[in-house]
Amino acid sequence: MNRRAALFAIIALLTGCATTSAPLQEGRRLAEQGRLEEALPHFEAALREEPNRAETRMAVATTRERIAAHWLREAEQAIGAGRRAEADALLARVLALDPANERARKLAEAARLERRRTQWLAEAEAAWARGDAEAALSRLREILVEAPHDAAALKLRETIEATLATAQPEGDPKLGDALARPVSIEFKEASLKQVFEVLARTSGINFVFDKDVRPDAPTTIYLRRATVKEILNAVLLAHQLERRTLDDGTILVYPNTPAKAREHQPLTIKTFYLANTEPKIALATLRTILKAKDVVADEKQNLLVMRDTPETIRLAGKLLAVHDLPEPEVMLEVEILEVKRSRLLDLGIRWPDLLTLTPLASAANGLLTLADIKNASSRTLGAAITPLTVSAGQGDTDINLLANPRIRTRNRETAKIMIGDRVPNITTTATATGFVAESVQYVDVGLKLEVQPTIYLDNEIAIRINLEVSNIVDQVKTKTGTLAYQIGTRNASTVLRLRDGENQVLAGLISDAERATANKVPGLGEIPVLGRLFGGRTDDGQKTELMLSITPRLVRGMTRPTLARSEFDSGPEGNLRAPAADLSAYTEVVPAPAQQAPAGGETTPR
Repeated sequence: MNRRAALFAIIALLTGCATTSAPLQEGRRLAEQGRLEEALPHFEAALREEPNRAETRMAVATTRERIAAHWLREAEQAIGAGRRAEADALLARVLALDPANERARKLAEAARLERRRTQWLAEAEAAWARGDAEAALSRLREILVEAPHDAAALKLRETIEATLATAQPEGDPKLGDALARPVSIEFKEASLKQVFEVLARTSGINFVFDKDVRPDAPTTIYLRRATVKEILNAVLLAHQLERRTLDDGTILVYPNTPAKAREHQPLTIKTFYLANTEPKIALATLRTILKAKDVVADEKQNLLVMRDTPETIRLAGKLLAVHDLPEPEVMLEVEILEVKRSRLLDLGIRWPDLLTLTPLASAANGLLTLADIKNASSRTLGAAITPLTVSAGQGDTDINLLANPRIRTRNRETAKIMIGDRVPNITTTATATGFVAESVQYVDVGLKLEVQPTIYLDNEIAIRINLEVSNIVDQVKTKTGTLAYQIGTRNASTVLRLRDGENQVLAGLISDAERATANKVPGLGEIPVLGRLFGGRTDDGQKTELMLSITPRLVRGMTRPTLARSEFDSGPEGNLRAPAADLSAYTEVVPAPAQQAPAGGETTPR
């Protein structure tokens, strides 16, 4: 009875295990077929039944990761094809599956920012279509802060700046319409206060004077068919005054002195993130051209932090936009061919040319005595004669060495190629105490090539080439037993200027050696034709030629900035001013109502 109960318990246990592992088995089957999205629910069901089973947890995590990776690949393909809605749906599925997926979060954030930039670009295009360059440039600047290489924004900004540089529009932040009002004005020996009262009533602008401005200063001005801005600038220039816009309808007038400028000039802090230019070079440019003082370079993060007037900040942005361009690069396709050819001809008969007679010692100890020499005969003389040698051999050797490297390098950077061996050269040093020390120096033997390209605006590349081919000619053994090497070398240095894709071959580095050695029987060896039977001749010829073929291919060329970006007005030396189109990006243009001028001067609408 007990045995039967135990058997039923084992069967029940096995049945229970089979029932528990069924979702896991089904999930494995679907996963093996590549149906991961169908397999995941089965794995999750198995995990809920057995939360502590490591195999099930691993299956769930691996399947989720594979599904997320598949959806991310599809999302990236959809982004590349411009299918934004499909990409957003895939990213949402990835984040629902794995909310902590950093890659999906970054892609989703990038998609959100791109949608916002697309909306801003549409607003900039609409503003430019209705003639509002200030609003268009403001939106474009916001786009380019987030995406400095946005092609559509860069193209629209270039179009607007080129148009504004040609038209040279009049304008000023916040007070554009009021300052552009046309009037004619005539004053003779009037006080400064009277002139500003007329301008205030004509344009509707409020003027506030600094305490150090002399309102009774005499002013004589005759301007016809001018704008309020032109008249205001003329009066301020004549009295060495400066102005600052306080709000939509108020201008502060103060003396143009360094002390007053520090009190009234607004300052802006701007961080310039540099992509290509080194911060120290950009810092030197700003300090030299704009006389900027409050500017700091951060070499680690490759940025500049600048504190100055809005005009100077804007000019700095224009300068850095021209200087912070990608470094041009070139791919150099090089082919180096070394051809070695050896010809050896050894033909003839070498007759015995040496007979050696040696007296033989008769003593038992082998020593030769004077009696042995005196009584020498044919029996006591040893004879040695060189053998008769017949030579009939010819050897031909051809060796071709080819190197075909491809090097990508930046403008004015040196690229090096070394194909060969590093041969150890041992130097022995002995001291007075008898201590001997050896040092090893390695010498590069083989093919060495150095190239330095210089890329120009017309897609031409000047290449400085240094080519050296060396080989071990002989080994020299010193008295101490140290080996040294005799190295033969050939060098070529030149500078080429080639167009993009143009090929140039450098050839003619030829080493040609001819050696002839003859061994003849005197007299008989000089007989024509038959003399070959009484002598031998060895002809050895070695010829080596080196050829270099080089083709530059531009990977990234130099871009010439447009005239609107490379040339712009900066104002007088003592008072830097950016162009009006740039200043207007800080604020919107607000029109002001105009009023009639009072008596005391003559103002006439144009």
